[in-house]
Amino acid sequence: MYSGPRSSIVIGLTFLACLGPGTSFSAAQQQVRIETVFPAQAPRGQSTVLNVAFPGRDLMVQTAEVSPSSGVTVSGIRRAADSQGIAWWELTVDVARDAAPGNRSLVLVMPMGRSSPITVAIPSHVPSISDLRIVSAPANQPTLELQFAVADASGDLGDSPYVWFTTGCGGAAEPLVGAVSGKVSAGIVRAAVPNPRTPGSRTSATAPCDIRVRATDSGGIESNTLKTAVDFKN
Repeated sequence: MYSGPRSSIVIGLTFLACLGPGTSFSAAQQQVRIETVFPAQAPRGQSTVLNVAFPGRDLMVQTAEVSPSSGVTVSGIRRAADSQGIAWWELTVDVARDAAPGNRSLVLVMPMGRSSPITVAIPSHVPSISDLRIVSAPANQPTLELQFAVADASGDLGDSPYVWFTTGCGGAAEPLVGAVSGKVSAGIVRAAVPNPRTPGSRTSATAPCDIRVRATDSGGIESNTLKTAVDFKN
């Protein structure tokens, strides 16, 4: 006797029973894994743009949820770019001045379901940087030098804080992102970062370039981000 449909029903019911009474088919699907988020913190009393990356160019973010949500609001969501199958989105997060410091869980909500959670910190303090300047930017050298002023009330910046940079030039395939060790002297941090116009790069020799930088203290707490244009010298 033919028993195909009956067998299919039994298998399906067994599958649902294993998932449990509160599980749906969408929850059983594989979650989208967030590859990275930077900065991985949102200071109190500020609006911070978080850059979030995950695989899948065709996936659309509808909303974003932060938990615990008290004192934290996601006020903006924007698709930023795609690169080699990775989608980049910008989330604007507003944090109240009286929000409790500590870790929060960030989840992206998409038509096909929810992403895996990733941690975003609400720090109790942050180093502050200002007055970003390009000290030297020779067009034919592998690095360019920059400096900025830093203030750190907690006193744990250290002598060689990490300086995170993102350099973008018109005509480049994608921005250059990385981190180098800076040197602190009398409240000024100096650092040498890679030149985006080195031989072999796909950057036009006449394309305008800019750089964004931020610093981290010895505990990994990140500063605000500064941006300036790069004026190369021949």
